[in-house]
Amino acid sequence: MPGTPGGRDRFREARELLKRGAVERAYQAAVLLLARNEEILFHESAGEARLSSIFDISSLTKPLVASFFYLLVQQGRMSPGGKVSEILPSRSPDPAFSGITFLHLLSHTSGLPSYRPFYRDVREAEEKEGRKMWGIAEGHDRIVGALLSLPLESPPGTAFVYSDLGFILLGRAMEAASFTTLDRLLRRELSGPLGMRDTGYLPLLAVSECETGRLISTGHSEERGRETVGEVDDENAAAMGGVAGHAGIFSTAHDLFLFAREILRARRGEGRVLSRRMAEEMTTKVSAPPGCPRTPGWDTPTPGSPGGSQAGRHFPEGSVGHLGWTGCSLWIDLSREITCVLLTNRVYYGQQNQGLTTLRPRIHDAVMEALDQE
Repeated sequence: MPGTPGGRDRFREARELLKRGAVERAYQAAVLLLARNEEILFHESAGEARLSSIFDISSLTKPLVASFFYLLVQQGRMSPGGKVSEILPSRSPDPAFSGITFLHLLSHTSGLPSYRPFYRDVREAEEKEGRKMWGIAEGHDRIVGALLSLPLESPPGTAFVYSDLGFILLGRAMEAASFTTLDRLLRRELSGPLGMRDTGYLPLLAVSECETGRLISTGHSEERGRETVGEVDDENAAAMGGVAGHAGIFSTAHDLFLFAREILRARRGEGRVLSRRMAEEMTTKVSAPPGCPRTPGWDTPTPGSPGGSQAGRHFPEGSVGHLGWTGCSLWIDLSREITCVLLTNRVYYGQQNQGLTTLRPRIHDAVMEALDQE
């Protein structure tokens, strides 16, 4: 990769940290990409990964789903202020449930709980009724039905609680409003037009047999009793068939760079699929509740959090990004048009492996500081 005048490698520290993570078992495989002004400056792999490796990006699914939600808004099919109950009738005993809007779901301010292991209910129902439900339409419908029956933890719009459940609901509503599935929506509205050839749900159905080696393992699933390669790591998403609003998309570092590039271009009014208005709306913090760190679909740096922000010290206020449970992240400095993608499989060594928590901000700091050495 490019060095500085005189031959000094300005990315040496980032490269060494990336390799160290594999040696110290923070992850088994990793790919790091840094770009500025649409130019890729650094793109390297470590451990069992190669540059073209395809990762389960886990909750990085959420900003992609948010993007094609806003494409449906552009088409007049949905509205951020629209009520979810107008598409998916509530079964909740809580009357406030009917007041949830799509903006509440996008910004994690709906009042829904953060998480529920609904996949266990699917397993129990399978055993009780003696027929398959996991991974098919019935498992999907049971989880959505259970979610629509939950009481809220707070009135919509009054508190921020990061919620997988909100994005499960969002994804199902998008399918109902568009009369198609999320995997088809992704290909039609976003990944296809942007040339993101390796981005999609259910990658085992998309890659050829000779390319399955590009799929990065997420380790052993106790629930499924096997190593998961090309299958979504998240158990709720798996029980729903691998296609959900909160998790399930697989991608490469380069494809996520193409996605970030579209966000940046759209904010300049030059997007291929997104309008400037939609791009600005989805990258601007919501106003309620006060202090909410979220935009519709994105997180923002949180320097005041214990241990500092996972984005590191050099992504300024106004940046957007997102983490994924499997060990993936994407951060975009909107003002300087800098994109950093870090894809790993930290869960390969166990769901509670915390080695990446301290390493990730150091990697981000190293690549961002390298930019200042020009």
